[in-house]
Amino acid sequence: MDYVRGALLALAVFWALQLVGSLYQMRRYRDAVKDAAGRWHSGFLGVGSCKVKLGRGAVAIVVLSADLRVCQFLSMSGLTVFTRFRPHPGFEELSMDEFVERLHRAKLRGSIVKAAIDALERARRAAEAPPERVSQAAEAPA
Repeated sequence: MDYVRGALLALAVFWALQLVGSLYQMRRYRDAVKDAAGRWHSGFLGVGSCKVKLGRGAVAIVVLSADLRVCQFLSMSGLTVFTRFRPHPGFEELSMDEFVERLHRAKLRGSIVKAAIDALERARRAAEAPPERVSQAAEAPA
């Protein structure tokens, strides 16, 4: 009976640690998106993700300027809650086509490339959205 009690206690401790780690990871995500949105007042922000069954998934943030050039590209990929967003400085001032071309040539993990293309597509769709739809989304209560 002591074995079962100890196993349940260990399970509860690990679950609590995972919960705390997840909260920190969500905070890092929220802070990265706020920082990108606050740094680039005019432009369009896209967040993309790539989920994998085994291995490292990825989340990417791409910010496009008003003339649809990449202002910022960040990615987060890892297996633990200690993973942070990493900037990719070689991708600024590229057009969308140049960005995708450089992504495929860069030695980045496949999940990061997929997440970045997803983020770019979301930012492009935001740029093409009618102005009244964008302003309504900005005014919607959180």
